[in-house]
Amino acid sequence: MKSPRWILPFATLAVAALAAFSAAAAGGSATLQTFDPDGDGVDVSIESLDAQHLRLSSPQHPEAYLVMLGAKTYNVLQFGSMPIVLDAADMLSQMGGQMPAPPSPTDDIRKLVALEPTGQKETVAGIVGERQRLRYLDSNNQPREEELVTVRDPLLHDLSFGLYRLGSAMGAAAGVVTPEGSDRLARELDAKGLGLLRMGTRLRVMTVDRTPPSPARFDLPAEPMRAFPPLE
Repeated sequence: MKSPRWILPFATLAVAALAAFSAAAAGGSATLQTFDPDGDGVDVSIESLDAQHLRLSSPQHPEAYLVMLGAKTYNVLQFGSMPIVLDAADMLSQMGGQMPAPPSPTDDIRKLVALEPTGQKETVAGIVGERQRLRYLDSNNQPREEELVTVRDPLLHDLSFGLYRLGSAMGAAAGVVTPEGSDRLARELDAKGLGLLRMGTRLRVMTVDRTPPSPARFDLPAEPMRAFPPLE
């Protein structure tokens, strides 16, 4: 059995980039364009029924997806006609040092210097947002600048609050420490009630659908397993 190594890194990657959002109350879905650990483009689909139900998948990898139910997150893997459901935190804990820390779009934001509105507008996924200039020190203590596009949007807040919880839980299980600057950026955007539509060329929201998904989308197709199955 081969393990789709993309599923955990891509989840944390998408989560970290969107951790700036806070909670709201609307179900719906969105598609993001980002990059996997190898630098290849990945489309990420996020579905939310409410703050307790989140589903994360990618059309490039239809054999696997993530489901968050309350405080628990599960990997769902499809091998032929047999679905396998794994507790994501247990899986990461068992793999320990075998699994490298999944990179995220905000890994290099060691220290946040400033987040400043430019006064310019930009439309992303049909939503008009405001450009902001992010200034920070990277992991080598070098000054950097990046352009963000932010917006106040209840659905994106709700989707991203679930993603933030998901990323926090999985990062803790993998022993990943969030850079102080990355965490401060998330808190500052949250305090301003802003959601992220674009982060430079690292991440971009492509589509937003405000139709709540069917509750069946969050049903587990099998009983969860705590032990990681043997790999070939």
